[in-house]
Amino acid sequence: MNKLTKKDICIITPTYNRPEDIELTIKSLIKYKNIPGKHIILDQSKNKKTKKVFEKYKRRCPALQYNHYNKAGMSLVLNDGIKEALKENYKIICIQADDVEVRKDVLSIALKEFNSDEKIKGIGSIQLEQLEDNSIRRKLKSKIFKFFLLPSISNTFEITGPYGNNSITTTEEDSRDCQWLPGFLTFYKSEVFKDYRIPERTGYDVLEDIDLGYYSYTKYGKGSLIIPKDMRVYHHMSKVERYPNKKRIFVNHEDHMTFYYRYFYNIKGTIKLFWEIFWINILNIGRTLLKPNKENFLKLIYLWQALSYCIKYRKKIKAGKSRMFLNQNLSFNENW
Repeated sequence: MNKLTKKDICIITPTYNRPEDIELTIKSLIKYKNIPGKHIILDQSKNKKTKKVFEKYKRRCPALQYNHYNKAGMSLVLNDGIKEALKENYKIICIQADDVEVRKDVLSIALKEFNSDEKIKGIGSIQLEQLEDNSIRRKLKSKIFKFFLLPSISNTFEITGPYGNNSITTTEEDSRDCQWLPGFLTFYKSEVFKDYRIPERTGYDVLEDIDLGYYSYTKYGKGSLIIPKDMRVYHHMSKVERYPNKKRIFVNHEDHMTFYYRYFYNIKGTIKLFWEIFWINILNIGRTLLKPNKENFLKLIYLWQALSYCIKYRKKIKAGKSRMFLNQNLSFNENW
């Protein structure tokens, strides 16, 4: 087998109205010489600020390429970027968020892993920010959430149910048996995308990383997805263009309902779904009773509305349709 090199890597970065964030992302790649064969900026912005950032760094980084889209949807443009990378025969496709700063040797660490074991199909990373909070309160909260099969901090990256995706915060050991990979910086062998497309939806989504990761895990088995202990990045979690609570809650539940139909649509999976939704309701009611403010009350109302929406449109969601609660301009459709 020929050794994979940086020239075999294509990085694709979707972005939407975040010129300052994407500039930090590009600068960190250049600073640490993490230059791939190609780095495609998938810009959905409504202005030319991101294009100006690209033009500013194009000479210093010839691998950069700029594609602009009039459609707004991370999964929509990601599939276009993946298709382009496959057409140009890149062996590794890296999906990098537009608010991530990489550290030294990120590409070299990924290449070392891929070249050492053909079984490895995907490589993820850990947020440095997560390492700072190992408080007793957070550990206790994690144990409670794990019992409810909800997202928690555990000793592995595991999918416990339609709503549950656990992750770790330590880097003392490699994670060698992951069931999903966080989407802010992931590397996948191009063969993963041979018969796979990311479920497409308009606007923001929370499905891309767990769907792609769990698809790979179910197809290639244990040990196919890993996170090396040295693969650390700064994920700034940009606040630009974040959805307000109502729209975010609807997105969250529709996407997880889609995930349920794709991977957990059986008796065992349905039991897990009802168990998780039950505790999601109990936890939200408890939070509202303990802190009876307007924000918590509205979040509870939005939760019930989102679940009602998912029940009403369950046949369409099962068929792969989505975002019936959005208008064409991405505003919330109050008449869903």
